[in-house]
Amino acid sequence: MKKIYIAIFVCLTMVFGLLPATTVYGSETGTSSGSFQIGNVQPLMTSLELYSDSGLTTVASTIIPQVIYYLKMSLYSPNSLYDIKSLKIKIYADPGGTGIDEDTITTGNAQTAAIYSFNATHFPPSWTLAAGSPTSWTIESAMSSSPSDLTASSGYGVLAFKAGKVATESVSSSDWQIHGQITGSSDLTSGLYSSRKRMMWYGETTVNTANVTWGTVTPGTGFADNINEQDNISVKYAANGDYQELVKSSTTWAGNTNTATFDVAGACVNMKEFSLKAFTSDTYASAVQVNTTGIVVQNTDTQTGEAGNTETTNVLWLKLASTFPVDLYTGTITYIIANR
Repeated sequence: MKKIYIAIFVCLTMVFGLLPATTVYGSETGTSSGSFQIGNVQPLMTSLELYSDSGLTTVASTIIPQVIYYLKMSLYSPNSLYDIKSLKIKIYADPGGTGIDEDTITTGNAQTAAIYSFNATHFPPSWTLAAGSPTSWTIESAMSSSPSDLTASSGYGVLAFKAGKVATESVSSSDWQIHGQITGSSDLTSGLYSSRKRMMWYGETTVNTANVTWGTVTPGTGFADNINEQDNISVKYAANGDYQELVKSSTTWAGNTNTATFDVAGACVNMKEFSLKAFTSDTYASAVQVNTTGIVVQNTDTQTGEAGNTETTNVLWLKLASTFPVDLYTGTITYIIANR
């Protein structure tokens, strides 16, 4: 038994002697997940200005109806311009020049307000217009533009438009305001006013009666009630403010082989002279002598609606010199609208 014990002892000693000396620790490192979230930040319209040129170099202080203008909107959104949900532009009259709040402008009107909306969530995104119906306010889509890089945090867009023909003229202290509003994807909004603008006077005429013909007339006659008279001449007037109506004639009327000369005095004492009188109704006593530059026949008209004001009772009276060669004479009679 003694030998066996020693052998075991020796074997154990040898086994333990071969194991390296080590230091034992617990876990040396630990991890924990971390996170943060970027919230939506209110986008901003940092500038808003109207220009009269597509190069955006000349700031417009006035607006002429039916002329193209360019509204530049500088935009900022820290989350990128993709975060912009919509834009709204209100262009509206401020009759007293006192600063009407844009919140009060809720509907479009051809005379007083145009509301332009841009919905970036639609494809393709585009501008829409509310300015009453009918209206001659426009969106000039081909000349409008969006920011060139929507991944950036800033850029600018351009709304090109024409003001309507009856957008109310600025008189005295009245003017027009322009307000822009920007809305982000989380419906955060901000707004900005542009500098005030003045709406200039605008008027246009449409002569619905294409030809006024007296047929065959007798030399030496005219300028009396129911003599050489042509009535029911129809003219439409449209204006954004007070206006007056005028009439003029071309200085000569051409025949096939002769030329007639218009006499602004109405005497017609020389061969081949003729003249005209005009009024807005069949009242010869109120008729005025027509000239070649424009004579006022009515001076009491006010701003029209978009459809204009059509007058169907205009009358012309013709006078001829006593000596007039036989011929067919034609010329131009012009109906004019002017500011008053």
